[in-house]
Amino acid sequence: MADKEPRNMLPKGFWLNEYQIESVLGKPGGFGITYLAIDTNLRQKMAIKEYLPTDFAIREGISTVYVRSTSDEDSFKWGLKCFLDEARVLARFNHTNIVKVLRYFEANGTAYMVMEYQEGKCFTDYLKEVGTLDENRLLEIVEPLLSGLAEIHKADLLHRDIKPNNIYIRHDGSPVLLDFGSARYAVGQKTRSVTTIVTPGYAPLEQYDNEISAQGPWTDIYALGAMMYCAISGEPPPAATRRVMKDPMIPAVKLGPGKYHESLLKAIDWALQLSEEDRPRSVEEWRRSFLPSGNISANWSPPLTTPKSFRTNKIKWCCWVGGGLSVLLMIFIWFGWQQSTWLHQQAIQAILAKEQAARQKIQEQLEREKTQKRHFEELLKKIKRFQDNAQFEGETAPQFLNKDNVPKKFFDTVGVTLNDTLKVRVFPNHISWEVGKIPPNGKCVLYLGQFRTIGESVWVQIQYKKTLTGWVNSRHLAEHKESDCAKEYEETINQNQTINNAPNQPKTSPPPP
Repeated sequence: MADKEPRNMLPKGFWLNEYQIESVLGKPGGFGITYLAIDTNLRQKMAIKEYLPTDFAIREGISTVYVRSTSDEDSFKWGLKCFLDEARVLARFNHTNIVKVLRYFEANGTAYMVMEYQEGKCFTDYLKEVGTLDENRLLEIVEPLLSGLAEIHKADLLHRDIKPNNIYIRHDGSPVLLDFGSARYAVGQKTRSVTTIVTPGYAPLEQYDNEISAQGPWTDIYALGAMMYCAISGEPPPAATRRVMKDPMIPAVKLGPGKYHESLLKAIDWALQLSEEDRPRSVEEWRRSFLPSGNISANWSPPLTTPKSFRTNKIKWCCWVGGGLSVLLMIFIWFGWQQSTWLHQQAIQAILAKEQAARQKIQEQLEREKTQKRHFEELLKKIKRFQDNAQFEGETAPQFLNKDNVPKKFFDTVGVTLNDTLKVRVFPNHISWEVGKIPPNGKCVLYLGQFRTIGESVWVQIQYKKTLTGWVNSRHLAEHKESDCAKEYEETINQNQTINNAPNQPKTSPPPP
């Protein structure tokens, strides 16, 4: 429990039906609070999660939760429904590596989810104690999580918030997956008002846009791959948004050769592909790439040389194949020329079918690469307009504008209808606060030298009329072709400086006419 109690929490000793609140578990998020409570009937510890979206709800008094305004009532009810739906789905699971939901109920104007309390420590604290993990210990943790995650995906549910803080290591060393984020993302998709909580390094690129339609099992696979990357390197991979243009991430195959199997390192890099189309489509597909047998061999050691068992099995396999071919040859002779011809035709058809399937797979891969290349080329074209001034990124606006050797760029608004305006935002995204508006025929919009790439969009920091400063989407800007903007801007600055530097003069009455 934190040193200071968070706001809006239920007080210690408060009764929820037969449960008595003891403390807050972890750090409360923007969607709810998880408590440690005592089941007074069974005399057991429980974890109770309370639905409390701080974006549009608040607790007044000791217990009751209220909607902040009538305009937020529909959003609050929708989130409550998603919270209860998620609890019903999780209650069906009886997997040792998924947190068990025992019951759920509504009270105090909100809802609660009662879960088994897990004794142990989160994976973040576990790594701080043991450092990086060897291959056997890593697989002992990952394989049960993969089994639990496969069960979740079979129920058409995603976790959406896999990270070390949401993986608990019990005292017996077994892992358990906690704190699902499906309901929170469902509310964010509908209302666009709930703050999307992503953990840099563990959230794939599609989660930054809050587009649930683009998310799937590959979204959770990216997060679990990032957790494995952290376990072998000591650091999580860079945030997905940093990897779009020039990827600074060192591939796993370069981090652990000789210490880990190559198939394991390649599987981690496969899970961390930026494009969701390039990642494994299911947990089973991904697991087979580095756990061919589906489980962990107790005698599996790091691959310094080719394992002896592999060479022995290869010899046995060759012997079986040779014997099988001999039997087939005898069968061909026994049944005669007609049967042999029929088998030959079937073999040719099978080869042709495999060749056709391989050709189709290659064609699909080429189409995906072509689409990805086109997207990157389009993004580079958008960025190129602002790269000349990007070297001044990080400087405040006055410092940037006072540099004589800095070419100032001006733009005009385009693509804004006459009945609309171009909204200027505090931060570079379409859901942040609005600080002002630019009319559809706005001219001489000054670019302040900073840009950010958000998905396939480029947001730039601008100033309009020397007073309105913020971020806009660059697709609404067209470069000003004339030079009158820079001259007008400098004259305005000089006039302002002259007024500010003039000494105070006594006020006099105007001369009579």
